[in-house]
Amino acid sequence: MERQTIQNSVSLTFLPSDKFKRNRISISFIVPNEREKATMYAVLPTLMERGYEDYPDMCMFSKKLNAMYGSNFSATTSVVGQNRVLRFTMQGIKNQYCINGENLMAEMVDVLLGVIFRPCVEDGGFINDWLEVEKVKLREEIEGEINEKRGYCIKNAQRKFFGDNKNGVERLGYLEDIDEITPAELYNCYKELISDSIVEIMVTAESDETIKDKFIAAFADRKQATEPVLPVEIMPQTEVQTYTESMDIVQGKVCLYYTVKRALTEDERYAMLVASAIYGGTASSRLFKNVREKQSLCYYCAAAYNGFSGSMRVDSGVEHENCEKAIEAMQAELKNLIEGEITEKEINETKLVLLNSLDAVHDGLHGLEAWYLNEAIRGTWTSPEQVKARVEAVTEQEIRDVLSLLHLNVIYKLTK
Repeated sequence: MERQTIQNSVSLTFLPSDKFKRNRISISFIVPNEREKATMYAVLPTLMERGYEDYPDMCMFSKKLNAMYGSNFSATTSVVGQNRVLRFTMQGIKNQYCINGENLMAEMVDVLLGVIFRPCVEDGGFINDWLEVEKVKLREEIEGEINEKRGYCIKNAQRKFFGDNKNGVERLGYLEDIDEITPAELYNCYKELISDSIVEIMVTAESDETIKDKFIAAFADRKQATEPVLPVEIMPQTEVQTYTESMDIVQGKVCLYYTVKRALTEDERYAMLVASAIYGGTASSRLFKNVREKQSLCYYCAAAYNGFSGSMRVDSGVEHENCEKAIEAMQAELKNLIEGEITEKEINETKLVLLNSLDAVHDGLHGLEAWYLNEAIRGTWTSPEQVKARVEAVTEQEIRDVLSLLHLNVIYKLTK
């Protein structure tokens, strides 16, 4: 890995890998996850995917990508802790596989920079017809969330847990804001994003001076980012708040949200990785074996810890009449891990699952890039191999200690 700062608030990282016949280039713009701009951040990537000045409609842009040996372009928005990440990505075959000796890598960079810096505009704003189409699609996506009941329950529990905190600002924005977005307002938001954000460029290839020079030139006039990457903010513990939503559904849903109450140390972070997996992160976890298999209280039951927000959620699908029993059983399993026996076999099996998942980071270009982007946001720059060593060193007592930090803030039930 080679990493360097190439302009104000712009870092370039080369992540070479010989395992693949394709290269991946991504440019990520990182800003605070502000409620006021959330809906514009949600619609902006899909709008910019349509084309740019050189290829000003979807058909022309698609033909261009096909001519580049079927290269792929994508633009996405995501929430990472208190931060919003807008990522623009190109992926295509390595130069050595081009039939006529083309420098496809350089061409992919040119297209990527073209999309980012030369979008299609009219009358001082984005193209209104394009925007109206994307607004309809965004509205349909937000309104469609209710159709997937598991995700809907998790979303609502998350909303209650985070409240107005930046961690909880919606990735897709808000229905009430969609109609208010104008082409000029969205274009101003785009310009602020380009000029004020922290930029992480990831290239899954060997260091290349030609590519590096293109990025240096593209960001030459940039000023320093107005906001740093925001750190982990832990939600304070509260009295347990229980919410019940009635809905005519066959299978009830339950979601519990915990906070760790304070920022974890590095050692505690790796202990929590193991602890949450033992509790509900694998097919041999306590929740799966005891709540689902032995007690037959649910159809599924899983726990997931989010280190960027210091929160753990537990979600489950249940028979309506078993809802309360399942919640009690989930809490009992956590208490048993803290106070009861944790076998060496249980710990070793869980570590093996985690070690295999860490090995899998190198099995795909997207996984490799995503890993180091998260590390850049976290500010730790730890490799999967280093994490493996930390995971292997986690002890039984460390597992108990870190689980004892968890405090239940929210219970959300979706039932008849």
